Amino acid sequence: MTVTHGRWQPAGPLPAADASPTVAPYIVLLPVGTGDAEVRNVYTFATVATIQPLPGQFMAGIAAAGDDRTFVVQAEVGGKRQEIRGKKVGPPMDSPTIAFDELRLSPDGRLISLVALFAVPAKDAEGGFAISQDASMLAYATGNGGIETVSLATGRSRSWPPVDGGNVSPLSLSWAGDRSLAFEWATGDNRHPPGTGLRLLNVTAPGTLLQASRLVVSRGRYCLAAYVCQDGQLITPDGSKLLATKVEARGQDYTDSVLEYSTRTGQALAALGPVVNTPYAGPPCVPLWTDPSGEQVMSFCGEHAEWFNRGHISQVTLHLPMYGLNFGAPFAW
Repeated sequence: MTVTHGRWQPAGPLPAADASPTVAPYIVLLPVGTGDAEVRNVYTFATVATIQPLPGQFMAGIAAAGDDRTFVVQAEVGGKRQEIRGKKVGPPMDSPTIAFDELRLSPDGRLISLVALFAVPAKDAEGGFAISQDASMLAYATGNGGIETVSLATGRSRSWPPVDGGNVSPLSLSWAGDRSLAFEWATGDNRHPPGTGLRLLNVTAPGTLLQASRLVVSRGRYCLAAYVCQDGQLITPDGSKLLATKVEARGQDYTDSVLEYSTRTGQALAALGPVVNTPYAGPPCVPLWTDPSGEQVMSFCGEHAEWFNRGHISQVTLHLPMYGLNFGAPFAW
């Protein structure tokens, strides 16, 4: 299938191998119920710019490329919005179409462009998606539990339908380069049949989703339950390491930490930060940012961030939506 796409351009250069998180000072935040986007300084939370959606759209999801200047927005198109005192509020109801748009910022965080890329029927898009570091490839979770990969440079796409009674966790997608896509394969309950866990898909390989991918980390080795762990995965841009949240039950509470795994062997390499006690059903620690090799990693633990720098750990104040990736407004960094 070929999709109609807009004026795609590659993202800017990736951070240097020894770059610190300060090279990525901006988050793009989608305040709940507004349909707009806000560019915020992640260290001060100052508003840099407010961006309105394209006509007829409501911004609902956001993903970042590797340069901290290029983003892809997922927007709902059509559908009626609730009105209170003559003002439209909240997202559209029964939106028939999902659009993907490219958002570009200047070095000071101001809007350069917002360009429509392509659109699909809403029933075909589950909600979770990811953009490659160079902004050339997009992947989104489909309504039937599979994955669709799209080349933004050419418009060519490929479908990876679900198999074996499992499905892709929508919020687990993460790119290394433009050929390797990390994702979590799971079932709808707490059973962990062979093959479930963190997998790496070669999007150029023949075969089905599972035939073209390989299991890196078994689900039972890093995760307690799907709703806890589906957000906690990030692959390094060079594809050498997977960062994932490990959750363990401790009575009525959990302990969790971010672990680093080798994508070649699947073995745990390091714990990126101390074990954190998490109240029942509370937000776990999740990895947010990494330099190309994974030497420096920023993870968010509910109310504070931890910067892992070549074995040294320090706490950093980040201003992020409440409870990070699990609750609150969608954002991308």
